[in-house]
Amino acid sequence: MKKILLTIAIAAISASSAFAQENPAQGLRWKGLMNNGFWSNWEISVGAGANYTAWDGLGLTDQEAIGDLGWMVEGGLTKWFNPIVGTRVFLAVGKLNSSDDNGVTGGWIMPHADALVNLSNWIGGYREDRVYYAKVFAGFGASFVNVNNNGSGGFAFNAGLLNSFRVCDALDINLELKGILCAGRDMPRVVSSLAGKYGQIYTATVGITYRFNKRNWDKAYSQEEIDGYLAAIDALESGLADAHRNEGKLAERLAAQKAATDQALKDNEALRNELAKKQDKVISSTAIFFNFDSAKLLDRAKASLQILQETINAAPKSQVFTLVGHADVKTGTAEYNQKLSERRAKAVYDYLVEQGVNPDQLTWKGVGSTQNIFPINGTNRVVIVK
Repeated sequence: MKKILLTIAIAAISASSAFAQENPAQGLRWKGLMNNGFWSNWEISVGAGANYTAWDGLGLTDQEAIGDLGWMVEGGLTKWFNPIVGTRVFLAVGKLNSSDDNGVTGGWIMPHADALVNLSNWIGGYREDRVYYAKVFAGFGASFVNVNNNGSGGFAFNAGLLNSFRVCDALDINLELKGILCAGRDMPRVVSSLAGKYGQIYTATVGITYRFNKRNWDKAYSQEEIDGYLAAIDALESGLADAHRNEGKLAERLAAQKAATDQALKDNEALRNELAKKQDKVISSTAIFFNFDSAKLLDRAKASLQILQETINAAPKSQVFTLVGHADVKTGTAEYNQKLSERRAKAVYDYLVEQGVNPDQLTWKGVGSTQNIFPINGTNRVVIVK
């Protein structure tokens, strides 16, 4: 018995180790789906039901069917390697009843390992929202009978159909139907002499399955898709590198432009300081025009003088502005034009002082018609502010 159990354990461990050494990152695939790692897609199941012991032909001849019913419970672990193929290690315990005069026999134990094929995923394709799954299985183990009464045991083979109904992402309800084939000598002792070469056990159980760790399957990408993604990533990285290089060049140009601007500001400030030192230079020049033979300020002239007032107030206190009156060259006598130009200059002076300009910053004079500053006729009736 110990040798049989050791053989089953070694076979199960070897199969699990072989699959555990596979690396899903190397591209194990099934119909566009990636094989998950060893610790993904595990299930633990428990169930209970009835068994039927048969030993004559197909187990239906000259036997009392009802009398041959026994009970059993079973449970174990299942590992799915892809949506179609899986394996499991199960243990069934219970009692096998016979229809002879001796009645109930001793207990029954059967550890076994099976390979499973999910027909629904194989035929219909993998779907996460499927409710019903039909799974077939086949495997081998050891059947021990009369365990309470120095019974016997030997290898047994089993196969069947597992019907799974999905309740939620983690739970299934199962209806499992299977048949077990063993040597006739390993049947219950009271009927082993009648069993001939082979004996059979048929079972039906209802149970639940809990699926844990990663439960679903990831999409597998073709080499062409992977190459395309890698090429796209390379293009993005190249574009990003170009952007960084362009950013560096732009920063250099901005720095050069800023340096040029700073230098221009320094040069401009130096020029302004130099001009401020030269009081003999013209700081501001404004022309105030008058009507023919008049020294009366026009409204548009007053608007210009408002701007001039602000300029003078903002100028250094040491800066003096000169108001120079002029008259037409081609009209009036020289004596009359001199007096008219003086009246015009004085009118501008008086207005600026009335507006709050410091009189110490103003001086005025008339030059008559001695300077023809505007050759166009009539435009020499003006006061120039310097």
